Amino acid sequence: METGPISVTVTIMIGAFALVIAIIFIISKVSSASSKSSFVNQLGILTDELDRQKRENLALRSEFKRVSSQDNLFFASMLRVASKQDPVEIAKETTILVANFLNAPEVAFFMLDEKGKRMNIVAQQGLNENWLTKLVYEKGEGKVGTTAEKRIPLSPREFEMLRIKEPFTIFDPTFCQPIVYQQKDYGVIAIVRNSEFEERERSMLGVVASITGIALNNTLSFSLLRDVASIDPLTKLYNIGHFRDRLAEELNRARRFQHDLSISILDLDNFKYYNDTYGHQSGDHLLMQLSQVLSKHFRDTDVIGRYGGDEFIIMFLETKKPDAAKNLSTLLSSLALMDFARGQEDRRITFSAGVASYPEDGSNSGELIKCADKALYEAKGAGRNTVRMHFHTLEKI
Repeated sequence: METGPISVTVTIMIGAFALVIAIIFIISKVSSASSKSSFVNQLGILTDELDRQKRENLALRSEFKRVSSQDNLFFASMLRVASKQDPVEIAKETTILVANFLNAPEVAFFMLDEKGKRMNIVAQQGLNENWLTKLVYEKGEGKVGTTAEKRIPLSPREFEMLRIKEPFTIFDPTFCQPIVYQQKDYGVIAIVRNSEFEERERSMLGVVASITGIALNNTLSFSLLRDVASIDPLTKLYNIGHFRDRLAEELNRARRFQHDLSISILDLDNFKYYNDTYGHQSGDHLLMQLSQVLSKHFRDTDVIGRYGGDEFIIMFLETKKPDAAKNLSTLLSSLALMDFARGQEDRRITFSAGVASYPEDGSNSGELIKCADKALYEAKGAGRNTVRMHFHTLEKI
C-alpha cells in the first residue's frame, strides 16, 4: 500500500494524542499511589513507547520519500515512452522501464505480425541473443500466445489453471501482460522473475501496458506497426516467422503455375570464434554489414530472412536449383574481395550454404528447409567456404 503525506501526518497526530492520554492516565494513578518507584517504572514504559513512535514515524517518512522518488522516475519514464514515434523505440523504452522498476532479470516485448497471428521479439532485456530468432509464438500458443489470445494478464496461477504448455525450454515467463488499445492487439510483455508480483506492481504494469498501447496507436501507420513485427531488429531483414509465411504463399503459387522455386540456408563460417575474439558488438556489426551485402546482391524478387544467430535464409522465385547455387557461389567469391575488417587478414568472411528446390526436394516449406539444412551440414563437413546442392547423393558444384 502506498504511503502519502496525509497518512503520515494522521499517524503522527494519532500517536501524539495517544501519548497525551497515557500521560494523564499515569499521572492520575501516581497521585493515588503510595510508591514512587511505581511512577518511575510507568514513566520508563512511557518513554520507551515515545521512542518507538518516533522511530516508526521516521521510518514512515523515509518510506514516503522513497516511494515518491520512485513514482517520479516512473512517470518520467512513461513520458519518454509516450513521446516516441517509432514502434521499435517504444518497445525498447517499455522493456527497459519494466526491467528496472520490477527488478526483472529477463523481459521480452513480443509484437504481433501483419496478420495478427504470430508474435516475434522486437525488444528485450537479459535474454540470450542466440535465442531471439527462435522465440516465435503463434497466437494461442504457450504463455505468450495465450495471453495475446485472451487479452488478460496471466500469472503462474492462471498458467496452472489453463494447463498451458510452453513450447520453448529456453524461455519460461512467470508473468505476461497483453498490450491492447481500442480493440487492437499489439503484443505481449513477458517477464521472468523469481519473486511474486505485489498488487502495486501489477497495477503499475497495467499502466505501462496502457500507455504503451496508446503510444503504439499514435504511430504513423498501423500497417507500418505490423511490418515492424515482421522485421529482424538487428539486420532489418525478414524474421523467420514472416519468411515461413512468404515461403508457404510462394509454394502455393509455384504449384499453381508450375514454377520452380529454390531456397538456401547460409551460415557464416567460424562466427563464434569471431564473436569471442572481437566481441559481440563487432559480431553484430558484421551481421548488419553482411545483411546489406545480401540485399544488394540478390534480386528484388528474392526474399531474404534471418534464420538464426549467424544464419540467413534466401528464397529464389522461379529459379532452378543449379542457378540458385551459382548465384551463391558468385556471392562467395565477391565476399573474398570485400574488406569487412579494415585490412585485417584474419577477419576475412566466408560462409557455407545448402540449396534445395521445389518440386525436386519437397512439396512444403518444412521439407524444403530440412533438405537445405542437410546440404548446409554437408558443406560444413566438406571444409566450409563452399555451396552444396541437395540431391539423393549430395554433389559439389
